Amino acid sequence: MTKDVIERAAGGLVLRKARTGFQVLLIDDRYGHVSFPKGHLESGETWEDAAVREIFEETGIKSRILSPLGDVEYPIKRKGLTVRKQVRLFVLKAIDEQAEPVHQANEVESAQYFAWEDALRLHMERGYVDLNWVFDKAKALWDWHEKRTENES
Repeated sequence: MTKDVIERAAGGLVLRKARTGFQVLLIDDRYGHVSFPKGHLESGETWEDAAVREIFEETGIKSRILSPLGDVEYPIKRKGLTVRKQVRLFVLKAIDEQAEPVHQANEVESAQYFAWEDALRLHMERGYVDLNWVFDKAKALWDWHEKRTENES
């Protein structure tokens, strides 16, 4: 009996406030898809630390976690083996809302903020179908966070 090979990754939906509403940070990945920045966990690293680190490495954007978003798992082929890829996603807020992304060219094709509706449309056109649920849940968590922040002021 062979043991399953598991690869873990973390990342998420980074949001920022803009004059026209809020915006979503998306990447164009190496496979021609629009997605969210994410990447592998290093040895001894927490899911949360990996998400923040990977987002910064891929996009240059510093962020902080607002809430867990959810997990997905899917098989990938690596060196002839089937690997179980486990991805944990978070809703994050950009720390510097004026900073613009600078993508890591050896990891992703581009990184850019989009208005919510544009990000949703792009993801539906060129994103991963198994991640479509992320937008509705992230919007609900963002709205909850914003109301909570307003009430604390």
